[in-house]
Amino acid sequence: MISAIQSARLGLRTFLFLLGLQCALAQAPSTGEIDVAIASMARSIDTAYVFPEKGKQIAEHLTAEHRQGKFSGAKSWKELADSVTKNLKAFARDGHLYVGYDPKTVEALQKPPGADKTNMEEGHNSFFEGKDVAARNFGFQEVKILEGNVGYIRISEINISSGSLPVLFAAMRFVANTRALVIDLQNNGGGGSNVGNVMESFFLPKETPLLDFKTRNGSSQMEKTVAWLLEPRYEKPLFVLVNRGTASAAEAFAFALQKHGRAKVVGQQSAGGAFMNSWYPVNQHLYISVSTGAPTWPGTNLTWETTGVQPDHTVQQGGELAAVAELLR
Repeated sequence: MISAIQSARLGLRTFLFLLGLQCALAQAPSTGEIDVAIASMARSIDTAYVFPEKGKQIAEHLTAEHRQGKFSGAKSWKELADSVTKNLKAFARDGHLYVGYDPKTVEALQKPPGADKTNMEEGHNSFFEGKDVAARNFGFQEVKILEGNVGYIRISEINISSGSLPVLFAAMRFVANTRALVIDLQNNGGGGSNVGNVMESFFLPKETPLLDFKTRNGSSQMEKTVAWLLEPRYEKPLFVLVNRGTASAAEAFAFALQKHGRAKVVGQQSAGGAFMNSWYPVNQHLYISVSTGAPTWPGTNLTWETTGVQPDHTVQQGGELAAVAELLR
């Protein structure tokens, strides 16, 4: 015999199961909703992708894949986002082309120009000024002097802001009197700076051109080292360590210093994620990230997108510091 308490528990479990089932069904996108979402994604890619011809090809591919039923089985918007992202990455080989599921981000993206976009601003600021940033030491994981008076700075993310400048300055002061410097960007997925190209400015003269960011409409914006840095430049030999986990802004640092002949890159070919991206709302659930800017070596179309930064000295994982020591002999 089932007691009153057991009966109540059974009833509660049944209610929670039915409630969960109802919520799951409510979240499952219909065929028509998926049709509209895929069409919106394809339109954003076709009209915004940095290279028009490639954008058209990607959009046509996405539409064709949908017609073949590749995305029709999605049981949730999150599942659809993941499925489309996997498909796009395999076809386009562009790490900045993806679909995200985040209703709050979509809500902020859909606000008209001039409207309060606090959520988006908070999301941007949280990367540079969020609660966890200081706990991660702004990406500066290790600073030490190796045998032979060689400086070593390991950075897990590029996170340069007014808050992190004291950490960067302290690290550079610590290694100021070394005979060479290693900046370890292995497994550094990138990030950014909201105060200019300060890291590069420690190794190159003021206002040195670094990268020319080209857009779809043919315009471009030149990135340079900053003019305001008062800290002394580091003039000794510089080595930058990279691997397949080095991407985006971390690659940009290695690429620019290598092209200027200021640094030797050691390790393995990097990830090949060069493009800048913008977010576009798809519907109230999803947004799509589209590559809208291509950083190139000034005066050329040379970039590291898909090809990665090619090391000056390719060595197996784990042998990078030994290779640097050998190069310094």
